[in-house]
Amino acid sequence: MALTNTDYIQLRKEAEKRGLLNYTPAYYAFVFPLNILLLAVIYAAVFYFNNWYVTILMSIPISFIGMQFAYLGHEAGHLSISKSPHVNELVGYFSHSFILGGSFSYWKYKHDIHHAYPNHEDIDPDVVDRFPFSYSEKHAKQSSGLSRLITRYQAFLLLPAFLIVTFLMRFDSIKYMLKNRKGVLIDVLLMFMHIAFFLIFSAYFLGLMKSIILYIIVSMLLGIYFGFSFSPNHVGMPILRGDERLSYMEKQIVTSRDVKCAKSFDFIFGGLNYQIEHHLFPNISRKNLRRIKTIVKEFCMSNSLSYRDSTLTETWKDIFAYLNEIGKHAKRLNILKTVEDMV
Repeated sequence: MALTNTDYIQLRKEAEKRGLLNYTPAYYAFVFPLNILLLAVIYAAVFYFNNWYVTILMSIPISFIGMQFAYLGHEAGHLSISKSPHVNELVGYFSHSFILGGSFSYWKYKHDIHHAYPNHEDIDPDVVDRFPFSYSEKHAKQSSGLSRLITRYQAFLLLPAFLIVTFLMRFDSIKYMLKNRKGVLIDVLLMFMHIAFFLIFSAYFLGLMKSIILYIIVSMLLGIYFGFSFSPNHVGMPILRGDERLSYMEKQIVTSRDVKCAKSFDFIFGGLNYQIEHHLFPNISRKNLRRIKTIVKEFCMSNSLSYRDSTLTETWKDIFAYLNEIGKHAKRLNILKTVEDMV
């Protein structure tokens, strides 16, 4: 049964009627400063003790809090934090450009396209810009050289690749800002402040070597957390192509996956475990996602629309199986083909 924009409007009205699309300023007024306080306390402990054991150990909570800021920046980009655009920008720039060291402007640009064309093999940046990985058969077949080799074995290389995700995000931010120099001044200033605090200022207390190593370890742990949180959202879900005709509601639902888990995991995932609901209502408060899920799931069931709600184990099985299957479409290098044929 094909759904239309009218169906979406009806669902949205039901959510509004129950107050599930209302802003929750008190929630974010508590969470945002709490994360700032926790990060400050952790760094104060690192500076105070100033020894290798504490520095390495504290990289874990630092990266965890860093990811909480990533979630806040993500929600700020969707205008979920406040009715005021200025408040959203304040939270977004502080969280992404300063704390994470990646351009908030770039994040918004890229993520807005993703939401408009989720899992579209020629438009969605999360599919198109996955180099050297390939998330569609088309891209796997087009891969060449080292990219072709990596694509073929991408299911086995996914977890190690998470270690460099944060560095790639920062590199892509710089490339974006060099191409789009208007409107990125705040990003530039805050990214310099990021380096000034997390490397130079830290080096004053810890020494340059310890400061650099802490920065690298935190960045790698952040990358693992990024991969853990964002990969389940769409990897392994249907890939859309130019000839597909789906309504807004259909393409948001069929390309997204919810992760079925305990309520305590909502904090760990930052609400991304309700990806279907997030895509249907991008500016919804994280606090209301669990409640709106019941409405959305019932609506999908009553309209015979696929609603993927998988456990964490099922999700990662699907992800690895999908990447492995896509990898088979990358042509084998001649030398590897000969070796594999001999085995």
